[in-house]
Parts: sequence; C-alpha cells; structure tokens
Amino acid sequence: MKSKITLACLLICFTYTFSNAQGKLNRAKEDLSENKNSSSNESSNSSNTSFSDEDEGPSSLDNLFVEIAFYATLGIVFGEAQSRYFFEYPYSDGSHGEYAYGDEDESIPLKRSQLIISNTVFASGKEFYGNDIKLNFRFAPLVGVEVNHLHFFEQEPKNELGISSFMVNYYRVREQYVTAFWGIGASHVGNGVDDTGLAYQLGIDVYLKKPISISALWKQSLINDATIDELKLQVRYHLKRFSVHGGYNHYKLGSVSINALGAGVDYRF
Repeated sequence: MKSKITLACLLICFTYTFSNAQGKLNRAKEDLSENKNSSSNESSNSSNTSFSDEDEGPSSLDNLFVEIAFYATLGIVFGEAQSRYFFEYPYSDGSHGEYAYGDEDESIPLKRSQLIISNTVFASGKEFYGNDIKLNFRFAPLVGVEVNHLHFFEQEPKNELGISSFMVNYYRVREQYVTAFWGIGASHVGNGVDDTGLAYQLGIDVYLKKPISISALWKQSLINDATIDELKLQVRYHLKRFSVHGGYNHYKLGSVSINALGAGVDYRF
C-alpha cells in the first residue's frame, strides 16, 4: 500500500515538473501553430453529406430581411461623416478630448491629422514581462492606420513570443469627450509559429476632467484554430503632447492566460 502511495506521489511530482519545464509560452506556441485538421475535416464532410440534395436555400422573404438588417447596421457601424478636426492635444484649450468640431474658434490651433507613438511595459509577477510598442497615424479625423509589436518574455524556461499587427481603424465616435473606434487588419506571430491571421479590435477613450482620461481596448487575432485575445484597461495623465498611462492588461494566447499590470508613455505629434 505504501509503495502505491509513493509511486502516485512520484507520478504527480513528475507531471507537475514536466508541465512547469514546458512553460506557458511553449504551450501557447503549440496552440497557435497549425494543427492537423483531418478529424475536423472528416466530421465536416460527413455532416455535409448528411444534407440531401432537396434542401432549399433561403427564401426571398428571408433575403429581404437580411438586406434590411444589413443596411440598418451600416448606420450604426459607420455613422455620419461629420466635419471634425484635432486639437493639438487633449485639454489644450480647456475641458475637451482630442476632437474639435468644425465650427471652433479660428484662433484655436487645430490640425487635420494626428500621429501618436506609445510604448507600454508590463509584468505578471516574476514569471512574465513584456513590451508593446504602437504607432497610430490618423491621416484624417475619420480613419487611420495602426502598427504595433507585442512581445512576451518568460523567465522559466527562457522563452519569448512576438506578435506584430497592422490595423485600419474607423473612428465611429468623434465627440468632444469621447473617442470610439473599430478596426480590422492582420496579425503575424513569429518565434516558431510563423503564421498570419485576421485581426479586429474595438476601443474607446473617455476624457473625464483635465488632465485625466480612461480607455479600454479589446483585440482578437485569429491564428490557425486558436485566438490571441487582448484586453487593456488604462488611465492616462496628460501633460500637453506627452502623457503617461497605467492599468490592467489581460492576454489569452491560445489556452494560456496572462494577467499583467502595465505602465507606459505616449507622445502626440
């Protein structure tokens, strides 16, 4: 009996040691790497053959409702392209965010485009740390592009994972105290995964009172049969063109979850 208990304890210890030795980033890379889809393909083929040739497509009435829903949704997603400008920086002329209405006083400095460079460092205990550098260029108040590189470092075992993204953002809400946007693009995962997939994101910035603002960002990248999820909740302190930020970051790399605290800086040109 004692020998069985001892053997079970040794087996548990070996399993725990092996899982720790493997590391979270190694598991994330396995999840994000291309998997054999033979079983899923077989199941999809069998399900396709289960449909008879007599199955009918959607009726014309169904098509009508789909079209109505589609065009109604366009208004929500895109809104109206009302005239907007950028202030030089948030709170540059009192209590406001980054967007100015078209009828602002001509004595107030305004601009038609905006470039922001941001860098955030984050850590999850002593196990993980990382860096996220981002360049956001709005060549018009309505639309812009965003390039960023997110890099994870693991201490035990030594490992790293890099994710680069290119997004096109549409700024749906451009009000005095609120900026909200959605974006679509692509993410590339390196360091042994070496695959690219579709990415989308949603974000909002709320300018509460000089010099404070808060922001939230949700981003998901589809890599093979897995996803990379990012959630960022941040508070910013604005000092003219320069701002500092800090907050909570949550990442899900395949089946691996990482909760971290981050801090960084932004500069507006």
